[in-house]
Amino acid sequence: MTIADLMQQIEETERLIAVYRNADEVIVGTKDEIYGRRGLINRITLTKAEIGDQVVAALEQRLAALRAELEQSA
Repeated sequence: MTIADLMQQIEETERLIAVYRNADEVIVGTKDEIYGRRGLINRITLTKAEIGDQVVAALEQRLAALRAELEQSA
């Protein structure tokens, strides 16, 4: 992955953290190769209290990993 790609992913992940922190609900669904053309299947809507913190935590972990990879690439 190039430095430009890493920077773009870092910026996108930072934006997503802000979005999920402020979301009232999160839609979670599955997607696979067979049904992928129809979009998400097995969708469920969860409230911020049910899932919001976990999504933000996962994105923060991803952001830390991307920043570490960027440091190693520089």
